[in-house]
Amino acid sequence: MGRDSRQAAGEGGQGILPKLLEELERCKAGGDASGMGWAFAKIGTFYQTQGKFREALSFFEESLKVFRDLGDKPGEASVSALMGHLLYQQGAWDRALESLEHARCLHEELADRAGLAATLGKMGNACEGKLGWEQALQCYRQSMEIKQELGDRAGLALTWNNIGTLQAKTEQWAEALEAYGQSRVIQEELGDLRGLSITFGNIGRVYHQKGEWREAAAHYEKSSSLHEAVEDALGRATILNSLGLVRKEMGDLDGAKETYERAMQILRERDDLLRLTVLMHNLAIVHEEKGEYRKALSLLEEVISLDKRMGNPDLKRDMLVFRRIRRRMSMERDLQAESWGREPGDR
Repeated sequence: MGRDSRQAAGEGGQGILPKLLEELERCKAGGDASGMGWAFAKIGTFYQTQGKFREALSFFEESLKVFRDLGDKPGEASVSALMGHLLYQQGAWDRALESLEHARCLHEELADRAGLAATLGKMGNACEGKLGWEQALQCYRQSMEIKQELGDRAGLALTWNNIGTLQAKTEQWAEALEAYGQSRVIQEELGDLRGLSITFGNIGRVYHQKGEWREAAAHYEKSSSLHEAVEDALGRATILNSLGLVRKEMGDLDGAKETYERAMQILRERDDLLRLTVLMHNLAIVHEEKGEYRKALSLLEEVISLDKRMGNPDLKRDMLVFRRIRRRMSMERDLQAESWGREPGDR
């Protein structure tokens, strides 16, 4: 996640949207076209942090139209980069790279080195999906060179994180941890708690993938605490889900249950139904392993209902798990009934 997105996520959650809409109306009423363009962009960024990509794209497109009509190239460059990152998140690689390349050209035309560095970082993200890891790494290195030139230490930390994530995807575990370590040192020097919350989570994922559960859990716990400190509730819910998985893999089913329940409470308060179904599914599996079949089935009934309402592609998987648990409960009940019917000494 980029710095702009992290900032928007931490500025009040759902409470920020009414203020942004008020800002948009004030700009419209006052005939402030440039202000309208930036208000559209801020609302798009807000929806992006909430995972509402369709709404985000709509507001970015409105913003881009305003800036193009005004001939405002800096605004057009900034929003093109934001759109490119959003399209990358949606898996629309071609459109993402097209939008980011447009932003890159504008930043170069404007001699905007900081904007160019940020856009190259976003291009690295998109290249991972479309052009491959070598091209992505080249973009990250170009971005890093400019950030070093500008003395942008916060930007360097972000690029080290991107490089670490790229190396983790190629299972270069030692190199990934070294890159995340570089990012962590800078963020600690800057007192960047939001950046550290992400870095600790990324380090936790490396240890998780390596099967080093205790190290993974320790880093996830640090990440969760930092997400809470900077009031990034959705980020914390995501990390708690990962922590729950690790605790389950460690055999700590009660710990996993408590962790999932904390994350579910966060998502219920924000009506984030898609992420909520993932957590409920995971908690149902924990109940199954604890032999608490009725609790598992009750959760899955709610999950399946939400899947149908949202058109969630995980519906088939959740129904299969529901049927499996129901069969397992029925088989154990039959075995128990058979055992009660035996005479002492029967085999």
